[in-house]
Amino acid sequence: MKLRSALLGGTAAILLLSGAGDAAFASSGKASPSLAEGQSINQAKIVHIVAVTNLRSGPGMDYKVVAKAQAGDSFAINGTDGDWYRVALPAGGQAYVANWVVETDAENQAGGGEQPTDVAPKAKAVHILGVTNLRSGPGMEFDVVAKAKSGDTFSIDGTEGEWYRVVLTNGKQAYVAKWVVQTDEVPDSDSKVYIYHTHNRESWKNVARNTANGAYDDKEINISLVGEHMAGVLKQKGIPSIAENADIAARLTEQKLNYSHSYAESRKAITNAINSHASLSYFLDIHRDADLPRSTTAVTIGKKTYARVMFVIGMANPNYKENKKFADALSAELNKKYPGISRGVLLKASSQGNGEYNQSISGGSLLLEFGGVNNTLQENLNTAEAFADVFADYLKRADELEK
Repeated sequence: MKLRSALLGGTAAILLLSGAGDAAFASSGKASPSLAEGQSINQAKIVHIVAVTNLRSGPGMDYKVVAKAQAGDSFAINGTDGDWYRVALPAGGQAYVANWVVETDAENQAGGGEQPTDVAPKAKAVHILGVTNLRSGPGMEFDVVAKAKSGDTFSIDGTEGEWYRVVLTNGKQAYVAKWVVQTDEVPDSDSKVYIYHTHNRESWKNVARNTANGAYDDKEINISLVGEHMAGVLKQKGIPSIAENADIAARLTEQKLNYSHSYAESRKAITNAINSHASLSYFLDIHRDADLPRSTTAVTIGKKTYARVMFVIGMANPNYKENKKFADALSAELNKKYPGISRGVLLKASSQGNGEYNQSISGGSLLLEFGGVNNTLQENLNTAEAFADVFADYLKRADELEK
């Protein structure tokens, strides 16, 4: 429930408004509305921001970001346009926000005023796991102001990007990296599925703003939006799921680590999730494949075009056959319901890449390549819905067998 980007500060550092829309995002995907099933979007009068969120000049991902809203902000709804709310800004003027990244007053009324059970409470404390530097600012370039040892606990005063701002015992503030601590954050519901992105900034040719060395990466419009959408669809289908928001690319930069450390870094995020959510059983690492022709990475089924899925299983995991069995079953079920959407299962040894891909965590661990650089965000969102559809049925059958 977030679109990751730097805060501009204030209650929506409003306004660059009017302007100059030269953002060139050609994909504007529809994702899961957050309204209760069967409820009209027009019943809602107020949107409540649940995480740092982009407000745009028009109803789509292709419109310019005109402001940032912070968790806790609320805006009056002036109207709707498709899957977007038109909201009134405090300084005057209007902007648009996607209905799948916010909550509304209509949702709270429908639930009798109770908070949705799949929304995790905010973390209030960090727990130090080992000797850790506390810094004067949110980055590795800031001075070390103190050292914390294993077992220390600090209150969280705020967050900035991948850093927590904490209160020291002397009352002063310092910053600690999110990836070296645990928090007391625990969801209300028992989540089974953990969706993450080792290469979280992988994007597509038609939207990527970083194309150095053929990378096709983007800080905002990237594969993490696909994981968020899948988690939302799974929740709607009764499968509690977590979409990890760790910016692995930023963490590598902060620690001056190269790209080859990506899986070691995402492993830390997985470990923290497992420590906080003992119920997790399935771990889906969603990627975007390389510069392959659309004839390989896209398929049209009915009137929709989907990014095709490749399952990658690392043979360096001694128990890889269990993961492969899981992948084979899902691949077959995907192609049965959505003919041609799966490209099958690819086995990779350590000589062909990482070789393990964090799959030793669980027999329910998969690496999924969604499409390639020549696909679009919308095609990937379509695939996220199809995968969630099949995966939800698979999990429900598995639960029935266990009873």
